[in-house]
Amino acid sequence: MKGKSHLLWCKIKSRYLLLCVSMTLMLPLQLDSQEERVLPNCPMHIIIALDFSASERAFIEEVQTVLYALTSRFELHPNSLRIGLISFNRGAQMIMPLSGSTEDLEATIEELRIPTSVYATDIHAGISLAQKEFEQNSLKSVPKFFVLVSDGDPHAHSRGFGYQHDILNIEYMKKGNPDKDVDPVHVFTLYSGETIPYQDEYSEEVRMAAIKHMQRLASDRESFYFYEEYPELVNLFEQISNCL
Repeated sequence: MKGKSHLLWCKIKSRYLLLCVSMTLMLPLQLDSQEERVLPNCPMHIIIALDFSASERAFIEEVQTVLYALTSRFELHPNSLRIGLISFNRGAQMIMPLSGSTEDLEATIEELRIPTSVYATDIHAGISLAQKEFEQNSLKSVPKFFVLVSDGDPHAHSRGFGYQHDILNIEYMKKGNPDKDVDPVHVFTLYSGETIPYQDEYSEEVRMAAIKHMQRLASDRESFYFYEEYPELVNLFEQISNCL
């Protein structure tokens, strides 16, 4: 494991290990037909929110690559690993609620499409919908992870409104609400925008603002990834799933 993933896992481990180990006895044995996949020993629930704005239309195959990287490594099960998928552009849509079915997830990924060009990136709506799904359909005390895949809404910082709502919604998600019995959620962000610096000053300023916004939305600096670093995130989830 690379240094970034190791440092992050050390932070997460102390928080979740006792919860994970206490639930291990609830898990069924892995079947021979599933030996190629990882059936988590430590339960976890993951919701992945995908940017379906017009700027990401050309990125859909790369998004599928990331999602297949998860499904090919892990075996879903209602008592161990559940994954949900959300898309957002103008508002947010539930593509697949938290599910313990590998077959359902693979079918959903195969059918992913961005049907129309919508010039909106309502990240805050995706966060809000994910929070609602965690509260309604995730088991209490099971470790929860939110993965945001986006180019960061490059122009949100100039508009202000959506940008600030992103921050407000994500902070609530990260902290949870003990008074209302709402678990905290660890947030990973995967930046899918331009990584090569622009020559003109304005475009570069906008690009850097988008990256910084995605970094701020993550639970910590180590939880922010550029797209090409997604294998590190997959490896990290495997470490977490095995309580290592």
